[in-house]
Amino acid sequence: MNPLYVGLELGAGGFFVLAAVAAARRGRLPLLELLSAAMFGILLEEGDQLIFGSYHYAADWILKLDRAPIAIGLTWALILAGAMRITDALGVQRRYAPFVDALLAISLDLAFDAIAIRIGLWTWRGVPSNEGWFGVPAGNFYAWLFVALGFSLVTRWLRVPATRRPRLAWLQLLAPIPAYAILIGGLIPFIVLKPMVDQTHGGGLSLFGVTLVAFAVLAGRGMLIAEREAAHAADRAMLDLRMAFLSRLAIHAFFLAALLVLGLATREPVLLAAAVALLAAELPLAWLVRARTTRAPLMRGAEAKPVPQTAADGARPETAGTWP
Repeated sequence: MNPLYVGLELGAGGFFVLAAVAAARRGRLPLLELLSAAMFGILLEEGDQLIFGSYHYAADWILKLDRAPIAIGLTWALILAGAMRITDALGVQRRYAPFVDALLAISLDLAFDAIAIRIGLWTWRGVPSNEGWFGVPAGNFYAWLFVALGFSLVTRWLRVPATRRPRLAWLQLLAPIPAYAILIGGLIPFIVLKPMVDQTHGGGLSLFGVTLVAFAVLAGRGMLIAEREAAHAADRAMLDLRMAFLSRLAIHAFFLAALLVLGLATREPVLLAAAVALLAAELPLAWLVRARTTRAPLMRGAEAKPVPQTAADGARPETAGTWP
């Protein structure tokens, strides 16, 4: 067994188990959301390889469900759950929150995907290193936006009835199906338009750029509105803020270290700059989250009563002091 893959799978599994135990303490719904995020991660990895066949994973992955490494599904869960927790801590309104979630997710992939293929964790078929983003097809980044958008939309929509009627929380386990349908629907414009604007196999960065700007505009509007709203959802979150940021930092640190150890930093300085810049961006993000969670009682709406957790849900309230 390759020790690199053993370490990656143990690390992803360890993070996920800790997150699941903490989620279970907060109640049934947070745990089911986290489990459904992992199911979604495995579904989209398996489905994408079967439908599109645009990439494949290295044979060194140990625990796999057909073509999908289990550790990748668990990592997807941590990325999606962490993004949603940070967005909630920022107090973003529900209608804008999925766009913020998507930006938080893509900021990770932009930092690591081009490094991951150079390590050999997975391979993009037919995409040379000078196409797309250093060998990563633009369609991958475009898809990441809709992966996060789809799961966030479905999960946030289900939270409202599931909070009022705890038995409905079990519907969350079906969330990966409509979330994947949203992803497929979101890919259609890219699939149709890409041959018109860029015929290279990994091309389409302009389409991704336009879509990213649109997501950023909607996310920015949500952030502006959030300044007048209280940070919320600590007691119903899949992850607490410490785990949300710790998992993001662990992903950044691993791939940045790999870039340096393998000597890729000197050969691909742009990748180094991107990885360092996106890692550095976590600092102002953490500052903003802390500022908003600290100021939450002073914001408009702070006097509103929190949504009560029912005994049937088995929730154990988490105070707003989740932030270190």
